[in-house]
Amino acid sequence: MRNHREEIELALSGGAPGIIPLTFYDGLFPPGFDPAPLQAKGMALCCRRGVFNRLTPNVKTTQVEEPDGGLRIIYETPVGRVESLSKKAALAYAPVEHPIKTRDDYRVVKFIVGDMRYEPVYDFYLGEIEKVGTAGKVICGTVYEPLMDIQVTWIGQEQFCYELADNEDAVLELHEAIAENHKQMYDVVADSPADYVLYGGNVVPEMLGPDRVRDFIAPTWNAFGERLHDKGKKIGCHLDANNHTILDTVRESLLDFVEAFTPPPDCTVSVARAREAWPGKRLWINFPSSVHLESDEDIRQATLEIVRQAGDRKGFLMGVTEDIPAQHIDRSISVILETLRGCPR
Repeated sequence: MRNHREEIELALSGGAPGIIPLTFYDGLFPPGFDPAPLQAKGMALCCRRGVFNRLTPNVKTTQVEEPDGGLRIIYETPVGRVESLSKKAALAYAPVEHPIKTRDDYRVVKFIVGDMRYEPVYDFYLGEIEKVGTAGKVICGTVYEPLMDIQVTWIGQEQFCYELADNEDAVLELHEAIAENHKQMYDVVADSPADYVLYGGNVVPEMLGPDRVRDFIAPTWNAFGERLHDKGKKIGCHLDANNHTILDTVRESLLDFVEAFTPPPDCTVSVARAREAWPGKRLWINFPSSVHLESDEDIRQATLEIVRQAGDRKGFLMGVTEDIPAQHIDRSISVILETLRGCPR
């Protein structure tokens, strides 16, 4: 019986297991889907879990269910209030309105992020490790980097672009406040049982601009990375978009591994190019989602090509980090697993 946890840890430490690990986010299985048959064929689990709860003791947060099924969240602070609205979409809520709508809202959000505290939940994390056992790897999920947090949580992607043009000073002031607050989180995670930590991701360089990734996002990777490295832990980022304009930034950063990296045909950077551009960094790819819909032979050939480009396979893993239509999961994952088993080291 394969010990998937050991295989994943070997690859993340720079080694090469006998068979390249193929992991699947445990939170992506459709309702009612039984992963056991695929696990019996060799599929491992990747389980992202937290080591803290976030608290805002001086902010009153109220959730209101709207008649149409939406969820409104109201944040009341000593300096004012903001609110957001989300609509139910599939298994989760999708934001429709974000808290920051006017320049005055920055002051309120700045209070909220400054009030945020991080309560350790280390026993929960240890319990999840025990629960998963050798079936996969539990890694620590944290939060978005400050600039991505502003974009995704507080403003929204489209309006964020306008805010950079119209209120850049307010955006950067909020960025500084979040970055300062995250230092508390760095300490809580560094002292936790987690050995591999994910910080941020979903970075779209075409939207942010590669210079902003270099000047604002990478420094936060490095600040957290320094704290984690002091405790013998590793830091990674969920970089699942077109990374061709930030190859140098990632190479020069303190990131130890890049997770959810997506090669062509879905994104622009091949496995071979990433391996060449990021020597010494572990590469944990997302098998390109569009290929899951192709024929068995196309899936097999795509798998073989990815393995070929991975070279010596040291520090290399495959994963599934995006939704696959339920009717294609068993077929596609079975083909990938069979192909990986047949690849000589």
